[in-house]
Amino acid sequence: MKELYHEEQKILSEYVGKVKKKDVNLEDAVGIAMHYKDLLDQSKVITRISDRLQKKLDHANQKIKSQNSEIQKKNGELEVTIDQLDKMTMGKKATRLLFGLFIVLFVSEQLFLEPIIDSWTQGSNYIGIGILLVIAISLKFFESKLEQYFTGQRKKKILNSDRTNNATASEGEKSQLPFLKSKGAA
Repeated sequence: MKELYHEEQKILSEYVGKVKKKDVNLEDAVGIAMHYKDLLDQSKVITRISDRLQKKLDHANQKIKSQNSEIQKKNGELEVTIDQLDKMTMGKKATRLLFGLFIVLFVSEQLFLEPIIDSWTQGSNYIGIGILLVIAISLKFFESKLEQYFTGQRKKKILNSDRTNNATASEGEKSQLPFLKSKGAA
């Protein structure tokens, strides 16, 4: 491969050789000065082009940084929204399940427990209402626990699918390595 600035190096070496021999004339000095001026002009042009490119690169990097920070901000907002939606979905699921359970308990209390309570208390409705109140309050407590359980199950499912996807990607990379090695050796 030819060295960069090969011609310029050759001209400079010849001139230095003439200077050492003290065989320099005015024509040689003018020639080296002209070459120097040409190189200086080329350096100025290259420097201007380089400066412009550097400014464009700096501007692009700044734009990328601002877009990255915007993406991170949006990702954070998206995570919060997804968490809220998951919580709402799991809350609805828990509420539907407990609503069905409440209906079964209410009907069971009215059909089976209420006649027994009426026979013990001679028609007082306060104990039956109290029992229904205790059932409603305990179901609200169980609703939050059930919501937490469903949310935990959802997170486990997501984490397991992420691990499966990562493992599959790693296996894909491993399976490609022999191909890449044999291709590189060829």
